[in-house]
Amino acid sequence: MKMADKMLVTVSPHLHKKDETIKRAMKDVLIALTPAAVWALVVFGFNVVYILAVSCITAALSEVVMRKILRRKPTLGDYSAMVTAVIFAFLLPPTTPLWVVAIGAFLAVGIGKELFGGLGKNIFNPAIFARVLLWFSPLAVYTTKFVKPFYWKASGFFTPIATSINEGAVGRVVYKTLAGNPVADVASAATPLSLLKSGKWLPEVVSGPTPVGATWVTSGGKPNFWSLFLGLKSGCIGEVCILALLIGGAYLLWRRTIDWRIPAGIIGTFFLLTLVTWHHPIYNLLSGGLFLGAFFMATDWVTSPVTRRGKLIFAVGIGATVFVMRFWSLRPEGMAIAIFLWNIGTLVIDRYIAVPRFGEVGARVFNKLPAMPEPAPEPARKQA
Repeated sequence: MKMADKMLVTVSPHLHKKDETIKRAMKDVLIALTPAAVWALVVFGFNVVYILAVSCITAALSEVVMRKILRRKPTLGDYSAMVTAVIFAFLLPPTTPLWVVAIGAFLAVGIGKELFGGLGKNIFNPAIFARVLLWFSPLAVYTTKFVKPFYWKASGFFTPIATSINEGAVGRVVYKTLAGNPVADVASAATPLSLLKSGKWLPEVVSGPTPVGATWVTSGGKPNFWSLFLGLKSGCIGEVCILALLIGGAYLLWRRTIDWRIPAGIIGTFFLLTLVTWHHPIYNLLSGGLFLGAFFMATDWVTSPVTRRGKLIFAVGIGATVFVMRFWSLRPEGMAIAIFLWNIGTLVIDRYIAVPRFGEVGARVFNKLPAMPEPAPEPARKQA
């Protein structure tokens, strides 16, 4: 009997393309993140390279050591640790101390990924897992202070600058070089979302002791559209340039590495809610980490739902949660926490809202929802 006449039974996942591998997907993500990284280097100086290098090195060492301790085969060659490290670095301010970056990268890969069982078994997106832990830890003061774009003109493009606690005033920070010398011309700046949260966006003219972190501003001192879209504003390393993120997201969609339903559902839901309630829809859409999260974090294969219907529910839920958190929580941004919460919701969606198969009924209420049509698998290519 020929091999083609036999029925083969294998475990999932069932890949339909010859080159559809985790390694290929991770390479695609790294390529897609490159435009945002290059632009961040221009806006925030060589500090971006230092943070990315420390994050990647720590992530690699964490994976090797943890897998050795847990007696698992090495998996550094699939690039998943590198993707986690880069995304985690993108979620940090450009002046985050390097020792804080190292702690966070270890939490992401060593705890959030490997301690949960490794790639494919983690409940939460590892980069978001580490970022949320830092937010609710004493280290939060180092990861919630932002500087103006092109701040490096006051200190030098290659000079490493880090946020440091000011001993003379509780809760305030200064910016120092690695040698411990303060840089007086570098100061904290207000991000577009912090202006909205504090209510300073509503008056005609922005006033206050904290400078507005934007290169191009309106006559009233508010960041204008091009500052928001092109990334000439204060914020985390990888979230500022919407144009660069759209280029990277388009590449992932073209390569079919991600499903369009998740970014479209998140961005569409959030924009619709801000439009209906008229909460500065354009400015809110172009501020914060909405695009970074929608294209590069919520689309994680492991922590997002399997079915198309599940992906839409997941995406709408994240978009609505971000809207609620931005306007009714203490924090100006809510993207990372929203994805973190809906990573837990993925378990429920896949169990009770996924299309029932093989006679399984599950929750009848959810299964009455219309099923999204699934595409037919591509025919397998003959081996040469």
